[in-house]
Amino acid sequence: MTKASIFLGKIKLGWCTSCNLPLLDETPCGICGNNAEKIQVSPPGDFRPSFSKDLERIRKVIDEQYGETLGRKLIPDDKIVLLNKVSYSDHMDEIIIDGKIVGNIRFNPSSKSWQFIPKIIGARRLWQAGCSKWIKVDKGAVEPIIKGANILGPGVTDCSEDIQEGDQVIVVSPNNEVIATGTAKRNAADILMKIKGIVVKPREYGAPGDTFTLKGGQNWDDVVEANKEVLRKYEKDAIEFIHKVCKSYNKPVTVAFSGGKDSLVTLLLTLKALGKNFWILFVDTGVEFKETVDYTHNVVKELGLVEKLLERKVDPDTFWSLSEKFGPPGRDYRICCKSVKLGPTSLLIEENFPDGCLTFIGQRRYESEARAREKKVSVNPWVSKQVSATPIQDWTALHVWLYIFQQKVPYNPLYNKGFIRIGCWPCPASKLAEFEMLREEYPENWEKLCNVLEKWRKKYNFPKEWIDYGFWRWKNLPEGQFKLIEELKITQNIKTRPLTKEKLRFKIEEIPPTLGEKEYSLKGVFNCTFDMEQIANFSNILGKVKYLPELGFIQIEMDDSICKIFKDGNFIVMTKSPDNAKKICKNVASIIIRAMRCLGCGSCIPWYSSCNAFSLKEGKLRIIESRCTHCSSCLEAPCTALYANT
Repeated sequence: MTKASIFLGKIKLGWCTSCNLPLLDETPCGICGNNAEKIQVSPPGDFRPSFSKDLERIRKVIDEQYGETLGRKLIPDDKIVLLNKVSYSDHMDEIIIDGKIVGNIRFNPSSKSWQFIPKIIGARRLWQAGCSKWIKVDKGAVEPIIKGANILGPGVTDCSEDIQEGDQVIVVSPNNEVIATGTAKRNAADILMKIKGIVVKPREYGAPGDTFTLKGGQNWDDVVEANKEVLRKYEKDAIEFIHKVCKSYNKPVTVAFSGGKDSLVTLLLTLKALGKNFWILFVDTGVEFKETVDYTHNVVKELGLVEKLLERKVDPDTFWSLSEKFGPPGRDYRICCKSVKLGPTSLLIEENFPDGCLTFIGQRRYESEARAREKKVSVNPWVSKQVSATPIQDWTALHVWLYIFQQKVPYNPLYNKGFIRIGCWPCPASKLAEFEMLREEYPENWEKLCNVLEKWRKKYNFPKEWIDYGFWRWKNLPEGQFKLIEELKITQNIKTRPLTKEKLRFKIEEIPPTLGEKEYSLKGVFNCTFDMEQIANFSNILGKVKYLPELGFIQIEMDDSICKIFKDGNFIVMTKSPDNAKKICKNVASIIIRAMRCLGCGSCIPWYSSCNAFSLKEGKLRIIESRCTHCSSCLEAPCTALYANT
């Protein structure tokens, strides 16, 4: 269930073996001056510190697998421990101590549990500390094993009694030297019967060697000191970038703040570059952790920027009513981002900067493939009046964290609870591991999410596994989830959410012309009746509108074409050109969906500001008919209602 490693940029980490400290960019140590030793890690190389909850979790898992106190012996208190997120079907980190990977900690989605996977160096240290889960082989098996051969039943001389099939075990020679690690294919009783066949398929193997244990006694202040020159260079480059971009764009300057580490560093850098000559944008989506909202207000106050904070609070019911109406958001169906983040951001900018603004954001290439492809300066079509620029695009998470530690500014307390990303807590982009943390730390939040998911599970007639194993996080499951479905022996097709009556659907039917008729007619048929008043208002986008409520229809006059919309869910387009009829049908269907499903999120408002013919009234978009010129250009505006209805 592993995935191919993803290369997002140069891996920027070395190690000082004298001071036992990580070194950014493989530069010489800022304490002793020694050159960095290159370390072998997996891409993308977005290293981060291990916080208290991370260490607690890792040690607990090691204790459960290999014996009490083994966790603290392998992961001591007096050494720097780094975590490196690597590709996997859920969450997995490499654990780096003494400049070596001692093992991986991963969340197994099928068992919904954390597992420690020892590397051979970690296995040697565990063996020296007196661990369980070991298998000893005879002298004749050693040479084949260190060359990669499977451990076979007849070659085993002894093993610990606690081994179960599937356990991560350590293979040792007759001389008590670790030569391999891997997954047990049998339990201890069967292993000791020495039946022919594979006992362990090695994951790592090699000749007996050193544990490469270095001295302890380090702390994060030491790491900052060892990397002070690198941090100075990165700070200088970022400040120069901020100055350069500000000169290129004659716009008010803002910083997008989310409460996370990356936006914090971006805020600190902008403050150093510009003083207080900028504004802070913060959108409380209504599904933020309370800690994030409190932290945002506290850190802004600590930095003396309270008067610079521009905040928009989204009604907490918005996310849930959206989910009730359209189904749960998904990684491939991000209705939540559009309605509770991007839309409110557009409104916040429109209210304060009607001519647009320049916004510095905390985005980094090492976060994802999509982020790696992003330019350092860009425009999001969903926030069209915002020019975004990222001064930390080439920073790793460790650069970010060391800068925060150096500046001695408080960070979001959620990181100390083990959360890796800070954002909306029901976010479908979260891993199962993160939802497990949510369940443990915030059971009331987890229960609220499950209640909504349960309604849709029943509506879709899906099994409980759809919720339990996070399949709800997609509208259409990616192939990477198919293997988990097989492992769980789910026979029902849950790969695609079925259509429900909540989605507006329409079909186009051709109306045969009568004898001698020169007009071409098409009929559109929706699966619902219409809110005629709202549609009549939106119809101004297309042309001159006549609404006759007593007759139950709307007429739109467009150059040489006419459209009639009827309350029962039908509309008819009459024109002289077949191609034009199809285009008009598409536009009419678009305004009907926009009108019927408008969420009032505001994502479209910036597109309309030039004509000043739109307003938000009672949570709905309304066209000011006296100002509308029927130009139809606003059909190009981003629309959450259209997106949600797909």
